[in-house]
Amino acid sequence: MMRRLTILTALISSAVSLTARAQNVIAITGGRLLTVTRGVIDSGTVVVENGKIAAVGRDVQAPAGARVIDARGKVVMPGMIDAGDQLGLVEIPAEQITVDATEYTDPVHPELRVLDALNPRSELFRVTRAEGITNALSVPAPGNLIAGQSALIQLDGDTVDRIVVKSPVALHINLGESSRSIYGEKGKPPSTRMGQMAVVRQEFLRAQHYRAEHEAYAKRSAEKKKAGESNSAAEEPKGTGPPATDLKMEALLAALDGKLPVIVHADRVSDLGRALRLTEEFHLRLILAAASGAWRISVELAAKKVPVIVGPILEGPARMETLDARLDNAAQLYKAGVPIAIRTSAANEARDLPFEVGYAIASGLPEQAALEAVTINPARFFGVDDRLGSLEQGKQASLIVLDGMPFRTKTHVVTELIGGKVVDLSNHQTELYEFYKRRYGIE
Repeated sequence: MMRRLTILTALISSAVSLTARAQNVIAITGGRLLTVTRGVIDSGTVVVENGKIAAVGRDVQAPAGARVIDARGKVVMPGMIDAGDQLGLVEIPAEQITVDATEYTDPVHPELRVLDALNPRSELFRVTRAEGITNALSVPAPGNLIAGQSALIQLDGDTVDRIVVKSPVALHINLGESSRSIYGEKGKPPSTRMGQMAVVRQEFLRAQHYRAEHEAYAKRSAEKKKAGESNSAAEEPKGTGPPATDLKMEALLAALDGKLPVIVHADRVSDLGRALRLTEEFHLRLILAAASGAWRISVELAAKKVPVIVGPILEGPARMETLDARLDNAAQLYKAGVPIAIRTSAANEARDLPFEVGYAIASGLPEQAALEAVTINPARFFGVDDRLGSLEQGKQASLIVLDGMPFRTKTHVVTELIGGKVVDLSNHQTELYEFYKRRYGIE
């Protein structure tokens, strides 16, 4: 009797275990797989287990008990990454109470972290992910010269910890009109481009001095310890204690040490040149962003292997510093051999990323290069290409199923996974659409 009970208990436990495993397994079958890094696989299958891609290929079979998503006649690709916006920081730009993108108290704020202001319940997440964007680099707003540190997020999750993929990602510097106009009007530096460069250089020099002070103190402490002297604070001569920690200097040191890339937002060719000189002086890991005039120096950028985050693609010559803006900027940079990613730059415009990419393609950017510019390239720029950016075994299962080829006006997202979870594609706009259909009896 006991033996039968033991066997029955084991069978029930095994069945429960298989059911639990099946609930965590999804098989997307029969689709055209745009893997990004390993070509196109027709009639392929992607198996997702425990939030990650477990298998990709034409001969892959759906595991028994898996949830099957039929993708025959559809396209499967990695979720898109917007390489720069303010998602999670700004809800309604005209309502200041919903804007949490920066501090306009000082032009130098490297210590500010986007991480500390993110709103995971932003309504903009839903409408953005409905267009196939699964991840975004949320950046401090322009206006400050040294603006702070960005965070890479995913557009699903109830808490900040669940939406953050990586933080910090980069230190952001804004060269050009934005900080000049804001602080010049307040009678504070910088009010000129000369002032901008002087302030930035001085801050990096201060950070180097700060590091030297800490290293000198550590050396003195090590020598005392080696000599057998007491390290108690009571025996320290006045004024020889450890230097105070300065969050601004710590953030700048991360950039000086190469731990964080420095994303310099600039448009005018002369501003881009100043970014290059700054990089050479302080040996920074430079990424250019905005860069509407970058096509003019594409050969130099390619030779120096400087990545560029282009966008918005539809940026026009509306300001003095964007007079060089042109629709084929991305195409020109790509043809010169410059690694590129594409951004939208604003939280309420992030949903337009596929539309922007479509314009880049129409202006000469090859489709494969365009695909890479919103998948694997930003993943590489931000140091997460081991987790995102392509359909490969072991990567996070953030992917989309489309009813046509990407970047086409009539193509729609029909299924989307973020972190292995099928997400709801409804949003405020679709809810209004359904409401008014019902109200007026529209079929």
